[in-house]
Amino acid sequence: MPGGLSRRGFLKGAGALGVLAVLPAQLVREVVTHTAEAADSHFFFDTHQYATVQALCRRLIPGPEDDPTETDPGALKANVIAYIDLFLGAFNAGDRIWGEGPFSGRAPAPWPFGTPQPAGYPNDDFAATSPLSAVEELSWRTLLEGTKGLPERKWADAAAGGHYVGLQEQYVQGVKDLDDAASQMFPPAKDFVSLMPQQQDILIARPDITVGFPSLVFQHAAEGMYGAPEYGGNKDLAGWKYIKFPGDAQPRGYTAEEMIKPDGGAPISASQLKPFDLETLFAHLAAGEPRAAKTPWRGRRGF
Repeated sequence: MPGGLSRRGFLKGAGALGVLAVLPAQLVREVVTHTAEAADSHFFFDTHQYATVQALCRRLIPGPEDDPTETDPGALKANVIAYIDLFLGAFNAGDRIWGEGPFSGRAPAPWPFGTPQPAGYPNDDFAATSPLSAVEELSWRTLLEGTKGLPERKWADAAAGGHYVGLQEQYVQGVKDLDDAASQMFPPAKDFVSLMPQQQDILIARPDITVGFPSLVFQHAAEGMYGAPEYGGNKDLAGWKYIKFPGDAQPRGYTAEEMIKPDGGAPISASQLKPFDLETLFAHLAAGEPRAAKTPWRGRRGF
């Protein structure tokens, strides 16, 4: 988008990827292979909210469908909106937050045995789920739903210095605010979705608006663009392919043949092992190292 944030600047500002909602295995497969439409049923958004956040994501991370000058994939191709909807509606989709892991099966070792490779190999462990502890569920529900006046969630109000606003409420209000701004800036438009793309860019570039809802959506759009596809976004690995990230590789380790093969190397004798002097080591650690004024990071406190 002209005058907006460049793709390079976006990548620098994307930050760490959050660990967000993972759904049952069959649902995960359906989500990551299907680009949902606004009229479809969703886990949190209604039809209008879905369309509005989708439109905003497409202006924040435009692709060729959104900007003729763009040649790289954007939020639409990566199905970023599905990621955000699944995240906000995690407790409407089986109360599942954590992917089980540890391997996705995207880069498996060849089947090491002489028998036919079984159907389903390799497994995607992240499509399975791990149960939440009571404390984890309370924390995640508070983050997403807010305190709702519940006594067990008052800690969030105290930490916020007032009423803690959950992410769901922030999104609902954010969509309303975008619609109000659209109708004020570009009458007779009634909402953000009805604006032309250039008008949407002008609206979200307004300083008082940029620092609010678009910034929140940008953070989640970045996560959906470059996170693991089991979380709803990064459809067909569009984000990873763009930044040339090979993705998570299942650790190969040793094959069954390598494990049972006799070691052909010569044994190591005791005389070849370098003596390990514990007394000298602990004396060195106990003394520490002084911190120089110019390089304080090289210093170390002793025991």
